[in-house]
Amino acid sequence: MWVFDIRPFAGALPVAFGMSRADVHGLLGAPEVESRQTQWRRHVDSWDECRFNVGYDEQLTVVHVGFIPGRFFLRLAGTPLWSVWTHPDPNPFLLRLDPEPVEALGFLIFGRIGVTTTGYHQGDEGDLSIAVHPRETWDAFLKKGVAPDLSRYGRGP
Repeated sequence: MWVFDIRPFAGALPVAFGMSRADVHGLLGAPEVESRQTQWRRHVDSWDECRFNVGYDEQLTVVHVGFIPGRFFLRLAGTPLWSVWTHPDPNPFLLRLDPEPVEALGFLIFGRIGVTTTGYHQGDEGDLSIAVHPRETWDAFLKKGVAPDLSRYGRGP
């Protein structure tokens, strides 16, 4: 059973930022989908029938770990976010750690902890995800982002 523990700006352990692609494959096994290029990353490998993925930079070191609801456990610094069976909205917990996220490109960007989410704050059940990024990844978007509508979380106007 897969267990990932998000550590702000360090990775989703056991996958750590800066880890080589070869080390990730040694840890997680061969990916089901390898090296598909996206607009965001040069290389992305996916596992668990594409329920989690790891993105790499040009040097093939980890710069992104992304999750959509799947058959794994996801924690943030030891606090459960998702289990194999349930995938509740993580935003109430994340808002306690970073009460001022910004929205850009449909993502809530929690810049203080290096986490992004999408789907939940928009009520889009088909687009639920959590991603983890190293420091500075979203800096350009944080400057251009807008204050999100957080009324569904009892915040905002």
